[in-house]
Order: sequence, then structure tokens, then C-alpha cells
Amino acid sequence: MTATVPGAPPPALVPGTTGRRGRRVRGGGLPYLLILPTVLVLLVVVAQPLFKIVQLSLQKQESGKFALFHSGASTPFVGLANFRTVLSDSTFWTVLGRTAAFTAINVVLSMLIGIGIAVLLNRVSTWARLTLIAVLLFVWAIPTTVSTQVFYWLFNNQFGAVNYLLDQLPGVHMQGHDWFADPHQGLAVIAAVVIWGAVPLLAISLHAGIGQIPKEVLESARCDGAGPWQAFRHITLPFLAPLLVILTTLSVIWDFGVFNQIWFMRTGHPEPGYQTIGIYMYSTGVGSSHYNTGATIGVLMMLGLVGVMVSYIRQLLRIGDAA
Repeated sequence: MTATVPGAPPPALVPGTTGRRGRRVRGGGLPYLLILPTVLVLLVVVAQPLFKIVQLSLQKQESGKFALFHSGASTPFVGLANFRTVLSDSTFWTVLGRTAAFTAINVVLSMLIGIGIAVLLNRVSTWARLTLIAVLLFVWAIPTTVSTQVFYWLFNNQFGAVNYLLDQLPGVHMQGHDWFADPHQGLAVIAAVVIWGAVPLLAISLHAGIGQIPKEVLESARCDGAGPWQAFRHITLPFLAPLLVILTTLSVIWDFGVFNQIWFMRTGHPEPGYQTIGIYMYSTGVGSSHYNTGATIGVLMMLGLVGVMVSYIRQLLRIGDAA
């Protein structure tokens, strides 16, 4: 606490704070001015295409030569007719169910592997931890197109390393096995690519979160007779709960919209058994020139993710209030 001399002027307030009577000091609008360029860029890059997608979902396409950006082209307004058509299509619900299962498996496995690596990083020596972090950063920096191609080569039915190694096991015959003939096996390979790219960020973030746990708390638990699993369950997990919610929410958003891994793994022609909601939207809208139907699927996809985003934002606000 700083002492004030009687009769001396009050100390200067930080711009943006309030005075004794709640009057706001000049400069409070500076943060808004700083984020204004970002907001303008988002309005140009995101708002205009988003408006166009919503507009297309409420219109009817009358020909295969539908003009997206011609101002003179007019299409009739049909309201929610496109939504009723899509929601009554059994293919849409099949694809949506496959996407939900694919997303759940990827999120659960990537979070479990991320937590395991994060705990390992806090138990190994310094040089081993730095080496693992460097490897994780290298994996995370690899573009999805490159990692997808590498996995495609690994699981190739003619010269793939996975088939060769499995074929060396007693009683296992994997020579010439085509992993992509069955969509379930193919999606498992694609899930491995998605998890491979997601684990580094999750592991490093959780490692940083574990590093914030006070050592005194862990030492007290050990003195009270708590084992490693008990300390992890009753101390580590509660401390990591807000971070786990945020990372899980982000993983759901990322994995729900997976596109590149499936598209490149199937060389640009995903079979029906490989179609998730993103692939289905693109194939219907752009691939089949049914732009209104594709836009409708896109709007439904965005509405489904809004609830996830709301949960994410609420968690961020809760963490901010707690801090």
C-alpha cells in the first residue's frame, strides 16, 4: 500500500479503469480499437460466405448451371423446404451417425493418449522430456496431407510396412491384405492419422497443466499414503478438469469436421462407407452441383457445432471468473 500526502493530487489511474466515483478514465476504448482490424477481417472472410450459405439453403436450385456469384441470377425462395428434404433423407442420418461415432472414438483415444504422454513427461528426466517434446512438436508441424500420405504407404496392400511386420508373426497372414476394402478398417486407419496429429497439442497442453499443480499438494498426498493412481485421480484430474473440458470441446469441433485425411486417403473419391458429414456436404454440394442441398447440410452442421461452441465459451468464462 502506498501512502498519499495530504493535499497531493490523486495518483494516475491506468487507462480503462474507473475512478473513486465510477467514472471511466479516457482510453477505455483502446482494446476495442486494437481488435477492430481483426473484426473487420472476420466480417469480410467469414460473414459474407456464411451469409451466402444461409441464403442458398433457403433457395431452390433450378438447373445444374447454378450461378453462385452472378448478381443477375435469381432463384426462388423456398423457406425451410431444403431442410425438410435433408432431414427426411435416411442417407443424411446414416452419415451423421457415422460422423458422431468417428468423432467420439477419435476424441476419447486422443485424450487418453494425450493424458498418458503428459503424465509420462512429468516423470522422466529432463533430457528425455525435451526429446519427447521436440518429437511431438515435429509431429504436430507436419501437414495433414503429408502425414496422410505416409500412413497410406504404411498400410498399402502391396508394399506396406504394416502388412509386412504383421505377416512375420506366427499364424498371421497379412500379405496383400487391403485395409481399405472394408470401410470399418479403412476408417480405423484414418482415425489413426487423426489421432496422430491431435495427440501432440493435447499432450503438451496437459503437460503444462500438470506442471501448474502445487508440489506441496502432491507431497502431502504421498505423506498421507496415497498411491500414484489415487494421487492422479483425486488431485491431478480435479486440477486438470477445466483444461480437459476445453481440450475435449476443441477436439470435438476439429474431429467432427475432419476432411483432408479422408479425402486424401481415398485419393479424392471417398466411397459411401467413408463419407462423414464434411465429405457428404462437399460431395453433394460441389461434387454433384447440388449447391442448395450442400449449403443446407453445411448450415445444419454449423448449428450442431454451435452447442459445442457455447459449452466451450461458458467454460472459458467460468475459468476467467475463477482466476
